[in-house]
Amino acid sequence: MVFKTLANLLPEPEGDRPNKFTIYMGKAIRAAREEADLSQEKLAEMIYRRQATLSDMENGKVEPNAQDLWLLSAYLKKPLSYFYPEYARENMRPEEMGELEHELLMHFIAIRGKDLQKLAIDLVTVIENFDPKDLVVNLAPYVEERLRREQAVEERQGKRQQKK
Repeated sequence: MVFKTLANLLPEPEGDRPNKFTIYMGKAIRAAREEADLSQEKLAEMIYRRQATLSDMENGKVEPNAQDLWLLSAYLKKPLSYFYPEYARENMRPEEMGELEHELLMHFIAIRGKDLQKLAIDLVTVIENFDPKDLVVNLAPYVEERLRREQAVEERQGKRQQKK
């Protein structure tokens, strides 16, 4: 009985494609690729595959190997577990995450509603892509001008006090 239940959770044999497992993975890959606004051709190039192979993955005809999943995870900015069906994710233990990752996940889970969760993901993505160096470089001319004006004001105030 346990063996039969366990067998139902495993991917189907090599020759049976597409199957539930590969179709799920393919849909997840396509959704993440579209969310990242990447074409099949561009993503295939990034993961060192032909566009036709990526298309077969998205259609469940080819099961991505470990390297494919690792690269997809990195370029599409999704955890590896994203590409597996829900039953496969049930085995992920919170202790496998770092303290801050766990805290972020707990706050995320507390957010009610998919729209607010998507907003939270968007906000975290903005923070992830924020580069303080760019901010400094872009604001440098304004800061320099403001400092120059403040110095000019101080000089004028100094001259007024000397006249008194």
